[in-house]
Amino acid sequence: MDSIKAKVSLTSFIDFMITPDAQKVRKVRDIKYFQYSRGKDYWVSLRECLVDVHSKGDISLLDKLISEAPKNRINNYKNAVKGYHKFFKGVKEMDWFDPPKKYWFYENFGCNVNPELGLYINGVPHLVKLYFKEDTSSAEIILHKARVSTIGYLMDEALRESCPAGTRMAVLNVKKGQLIQPEPGGKDTWIALKASVRHFMDIWDEV
Repeated sequence: MDSIKAKVSLTSFIDFMITPDAQKVRKVRDIKYFQYSRGKDYWVSLRECLVDVHSKGDISLLDKLISEAPKNRINNYKNAVKGYHKFFKGVKEMDWFDPPKKYWFYENFGCNVNPELGLYINGVPHLVKLYFKEDTSSAEIILHKARVSTIGYLMDEALRESCPAGTRMAVLNVKKGQLIQPEPGGKDTWIALKASVRHFMDIWDEV
């Protein structure tokens, strides 16, 4: 679509939404001029490993990942894996399905809605977006249902038709092992989503 000025990942949009207002300009600038390389993607190995854990049914892959992690990432990886084990142990039954991915567009903005995991959790299908970045000592970036509601709404809007019947949208706060499932969004969530997109694009045009 030629009219689209900005195409961003869902993770980048989550980062923007929960960034304090005083830091949003810097955040959009970082997003706009960021050039992806695997070496800059801090969590890429763990993201890919978690997909393999479920699609291949082998949780021991997490231990292998830790043994091979770079020294400058090993502590954060260990903490994230510890949180993930906490989530995993709280589930009696878990089966894999391939998660759909699709761009969601609004005006001149595009967001790549790309949940990493499709999981039947105790028989109920869930689309799960992984979130690794929370510093548990900082209230500024803590995820909670109010902040995740817009993301759940966006996932629902973009992907509902490609999901198994009854799929629940969720964000997994990996470090805490906490699966956050927002209530289905309504008009207020839609208004908040539009406002966030317009705020993002206003800054994008200025930087």
